[in-house]
Amino acid sequence: MHLELLMSLHRLAARIDRHRARDSGRRRRFRILLASLTLLLSAAAGAADWRLAAIDADVTDGAGLRFNQRTLVRVADGREVRVQLTFFPSPAYRLAVVDLGDDQRARYPTIAAAFAAQSIPAGVNGGFFHPDLRPLGLMIVEGERRNRFESARLLTGVIYSDAQGTHLVRRGRFEDHPGIIALLQSGPFLVEGGRAVRGLAATATARRSFVATDWRGHWVLGTTLTALSLAELAECLTAGVLTDWPVARALNLDGGSSTGFFFAGAPEQEPIRLEPRKRVRNLLGVLPR
Repeated sequence: MHLELLMSLHRLAARIDRHRARDSGRRRRFRILLASLTLLLSAAAGAADWRLAAIDADVTDGAGLRFNQRTLVRVADGREVRVQLTFFPSPAYRLAVVDLGDDQRARYPTIAAAFAAQSIPAGVNGGFFHPDLRPLGLMIVEGERRNRFESARLLTGVIYSDAQGTHLVRRGRFEDHPGIIALLQSGPFLVEGGRAVRGLAATATARRSFVATDWRGHWVLGTTLTALSLAELAECLTAGVLTDWPVARALNLDGGSSTGFFFAGAPEQEPIRLEPRKRVRNLLGVLPR
């Protein structure tokens, strides 16, 4: 469909050239518009290789949070990817970081128990950590700073909440300031400016956790139930089918055996949970403002 539209646009441009439109300014503006449409359609065609196959679950908690489990299919080869998602609006919710401590035994037996103990209705596993369970990069829990800001190559992004809202920025653009309630350094950046970041690993596969936004107040925390590469995850996020709005920015969190997910749902519902396969240092959740 995209190819046919591009061909039609080019045929229209050729017809205008043949008739030698008198208004050269109008012809010049048309060429600029044609070039812009060509770029947009080419990008859409590249991202549209993934299609929404099914919404396997759609649950709301009655307070503004929504859970989806979606199955995507890659058109080229039929590959399926299943993803769990918690959608939340940033005007009504803020981020919360839960520190599970640096002892070999976590403070809570499960991440579901940790979120429930903090009255956090939804969340995922958090950032990366060292073998001795020290967090990799800065971690802020309810305004308390733990560890330090780091410039490790992996840590390309910062996700945080303060009184002004929730923010997802590149490490180099982060401006530290008082009043940050919750923060994690993580990476790599998956999507920026609505486009998949170039150079993401395309071969190594694992289950993934991520946070994404349209930068207009819509946010999502997600985990994949399918092992996939970082490049594939970025493709899914920019295909326009993983979320109900266009993803402008997305950041990878710790994944693999650390991948975990929790959605409490309504009081009469059973919580939706995915426990990590190993001990993790911290969790990233959402709380009502």
